[in-house]
Amino acid sequence: MIEIKDKIDCCGCNACGDICPKDCITFKTDIEGFWYPEVDMDKCINCHLCEKVCPIIKPADFVKRFDVPRVYAAYTKDDDIRTDSTSGGIHSTLAKAMYKRHAFIGGAVYNEDHTCSHILSNDPAILPKIRSSKYLQSSLEGQYKEIKDKLKAGEQVLYCGAPCQIQALYKFLRKEYDNLTTVDFICRGVNSPKVFKAYVNMLEKQYGSKATEIKAKNKKWGWHNFSLRVNFENGEEYCKDRWHDPFFVGYLQYGNFTRPSCYDCRFKGFPQKADITLADFWGIEKLDKSMDQDRGTSLVMVNSSKGMALFDEIKPDIVWKEFTLDDAKAGNPALTSSLEATRPDRDEFFDALDKMPFDKVADRYFPMPTLKRELKKKVRKILCPIKKLIKLPLTLGLSYNNWRNFLNINFFSSHVSKGKRIVFFGTPNCIVQLDKGSKLNLSDKLTMGTCQVKRSKMETRLLLEEGAVMDVKAPFSMYAGSYIRVFKGGHLILNGGFINENVQISCGSTIEIGKGCTIGRDVVIRSYDGHTILKEGYKIAEPINIGDHVWIGQGATVLKGVTIGEGAIIAAGAVVTKDVPAHTVVGGVPAKVICENVKWRA
Repeated sequence: MIEIKDKIDCCGCNACGDICPKDCITFKTDIEGFWYPEVDMDKCINCHLCEKVCPIIKPADFVKRFDVPRVYAAYTKDDDIRTDSTSGGIHSTLAKAMYKRHAFIGGAVYNEDHTCSHILSNDPAILPKIRSSKYLQSSLEGQYKEIKDKLKAGEQVLYCGAPCQIQALYKFLRKEYDNLTTVDFICRGVNSPKVFKAYVNMLEKQYGSKATEIKAKNKKWGWHNFSLRVNFENGEEYCKDRWHDPFFVGYLQYGNFTRPSCYDCRFKGFPQKADITLADFWGIEKLDKSMDQDRGTSLVMVNSSKGMALFDEIKPDIVWKEFTLDDAKAGNPALTSSLEATRPDRDEFFDALDKMPFDKVADRYFPMPTLKRELKKKVRKILCPIKKLIKLPLTLGLSYNNWRNFLNINFFSSHVSKGKRIVFFGTPNCIVQLDKGSKLNLSDKLTMGTCQVKRSKMETRLLLEEGAVMDVKAPFSMYAGSYIRVFKGGHLILNGGFINENVQISCGSTIEIGKGCTIGRDVVIRSYDGHTILKEGYKIAEPINIGDHVWIGQGATVLKGVTIGEGAIIAAGAVVTKDVPAHTVVGGVPAKVICENVKWRA
């Protein structure tokens, strides 16, 4: 049976309720307004279908998509739809094409009580209600059964939801259907329905009338300065931009009332499971000004052949240009990164929400900009780089070696390419050697020699031999005593995180370490043997691929030719000689699977 011990492990997709053959799962809301499954043990028959359908326990791996999506900037030629849409109106254009096939369209709509739920309909008159973003969690109770019934009856379905909801749909269906096309979006996180209702109730009291229409990301002041508009029965209208509306400020600047699972989202990265992924193409004005008239431009990521066929079908009705995945990532960090809360007082906030009006709570926990606050912000912005300059000599100390490494890598070395001005920081006991033809690509910060014991003199070493390449794509730390050596022709790719003290990485082929990995003391990772065995078919070097969120325990060894799946745990002292499945624990010499379906957090 499904059992939620930690709220971070439930995305609220509702799939477990729909799959239950005995209807013994209901959804209860907590103090934050988010729902979680509750099992009636008197009815439960322990069929475990609820666990099998959960996208967090195991993703929908049977759904195959392009390794790298086709990326487009696009907007509809229908001015009314573009103006009424969140971005460029591409979802509505896709839906109109599917209506021609008499398809059913699924998406989120507001309910009378200002909550949100998904519907499935073949009535084109419903499309304006589905159009535009809803910045709160939507219920899908009953939707999975209805979609499956329509698909089995041969009906065409276009369904749009958050990435977790789309994965849950595929898990529920257990296979892909030719007559199903899915659309998801780059999700920053879903907000509490309770908070949103409190916000709308505040406005209804202020205007003395019931809200009749809510339009998030209204374009009254343009797409770049989007606003939230609410219309009321008495004919009055509320509209404030993203910087002055309390709900937007609370979500976008503080991020303190989003679902707990969104702060550790399991559905980031590539490939996405939906046929098409949509978003705002933030930053398009820097890439191609002709594609931005401040009226909304969609980012379209096509993830499958089916999605490509549908996108090709709508091309006569849209303006579009193709770009790269890196172009898309630049303006949409939520593609690969989870939301981060900026305040630690979440419990206090929700407690206050039960006792005070929304405007009073908002003023206390995410205050609106004022002239005084804006002046303080500008002063801090000016002083921040000055403080960094003052702090720099204290950080680097009087060590000649430290200053030489700092200046050489950040400013003078022809071996280094950078994504930011200052990307390298080291301690006095760091040795860096970049041989002829080697390349150190620092898209983000590299810190060497981090010491847990002050005044430690443990030496930390980095050696890139001739022609070697090392990529640092997100902040990465090498703790004291660690040694990274990339041999001639080797390629080391680091997607952020850290290696603890005395870790050795010997890279003779490609080694890639994913996001959020924890690598303990004395670990050895080797894609290179160092000596040749005289044996037919022998290779001295083979790639190693370590997935996201992998925990490698103290003293473990990972040898060449190994892939370690996402979320796996390598026990202390293990010797990994074969591939490790995702979300398993392996241990021993050689390492073998000890436990499956494991989740962990740092």
